[in-house]
Amino acid sequence: MTGINVHASLYGTGADPNIITLGPKTGGHPDWPPYAGKCGMGFELKRGTPILAPIDMVLVGFTNNNAEYDVQWVEKTNSMERFAPVDDLKLYFESASPDWPGMIMLAYHLYSSPLLLGHQQNPDCNRSVKMGSSFQVQGRLYFAFNDDVVSKGNATACNAMIGRTVKRGELIGFAGTVGTHSFADFCLKVSHTSENPTVQKGNPYLHWVQPGSFFYWKCYSPDAVFPSGVLAYPFECGGYQLPAEQRDVNFKYASVN
Repeated sequence: MTGINVHASLYGTGADPNIITLGPKTGGHPDWPPYAGKCGMGFELKRGTPILAPIDMVLVGFTNNNAEYDVQWVEKTNSMERFAPVDDLKLYFESASPDWPGMIMLAYHLYSSPLLLGHQQNPDCNRSVKMGSSFQVQGRLYFAFNDDVVSKGNATACNAMIGRTVKRGELIGFAGTVGTHSFADFCLKVSHTSENPTVQKGNPYLHWVQPGSFFYWKCYSPDAVFPSGVLAYPFECGGYQLPAEQRDVNFKYASVN
C-alpha cells in the first residue's frame, strides 16, 4: 500500500452527505462544506491541468455547459454574483475495470476534452454567452437522484467519441475555472446489491459514494503496481507526465472510423 492516499491536501469540497447511500458520508476539505445535491469531490488544480482516467472506463455521455459567464445567488455574501468564465464540460463514464464493474464516474468543471473532437473547434460546440442559454447534451447522464439517456442541442457538432474506452492513466480532459476558482470535480456511483432509496428514475442499484473516503488512490505511472480496487489520481503526480502534445488543451484523439 505504498503511496496510497498521499495527496489528500488537494481534495476540495466533498459530496452532500444526504445523497451518499454507501460508505462514509463525510469527506473532502472540512472547511469547505458541500452544497445541496453535490455528488462528488473536487481536486484543486490549475486551469488546463491534464485530467487522467482513474480506471479503465468507457465514455457514455457528455454535457457542454461551458459559458462566458453565469450569475448565481451566493449565500456567503447574501447576494447575486457574476462568475466569468464558467468551465463546465461534463463527461460521463462507465467502468471497464473488473475491480469496479458497473461503476459510473462523472468528471465536470472541465475546460476541454480530447474525447470531444469538435469541442472548442466547431463554433457550434463552443461556450455559450450565459450558462444554460445554449448547450449540447448527448448520451447517458447521471444526476443526483436519477439517470437517463438524453440528446439536446446540436450535440453532433461536438463529435463526441461515445463508446471510446480510455485506460487508467490516459488523458480525458483539462481542469477548468469558475470565476477565479480553478479545479475539477469527480463523482462516482458504485454498483451494489442493495437498493438506493433516493433513486427516482434509472438504476436503483447504483450508489453515490464519497470519493476521498471510499476509495484508495495512487499516483499513476506506466510501471505502477495497483492493488485491486485502487484508483489512479486523476492528475499527474509522482514524477509522471503525459507526452508533451497531450498537455495542450486543444489536443484531440485521432478519430476512429
